[in-house]
Amino acid sequence: MGSTKENAQTTRVVIFGTEYSIKSDVDVETTRKVARYVNSKMAEITESISSRDNSKIAVLSALNIAGELFELKDKKENGAREITEVRDRAAAITKKIDAALKQGC
Repeated sequence: MGSTKENAQTTRVVIFGTEYSIKSDVDVETTRKVARYVNSKMAEITESISSRDNSKIAVLSALNIAGELFELKDKKENGAREITEVRDRAAAITKKIDAALKQGC
């Protein structure tokens, strides 16, 4: 979310009771949406563990979010691989149909 671009905007968000100024080149609503998601993950972790150590809650939340990201990346890669396989099969079938049509003419 961070940015080094000159056109970056600063957005104030509250995550887990602390206000942050986030400088980013994405639109303000996206920054707020991400902040709400992080906040919700931290609240979710807080409900599931006995510790009230904010650092521990933040790290566990980051690990959960990273786990979600890796899972989505794996699904995307598998989907892309399946699309390639289907495309290859379709090309092979098309060649067979073309060859059969040429023999029939």
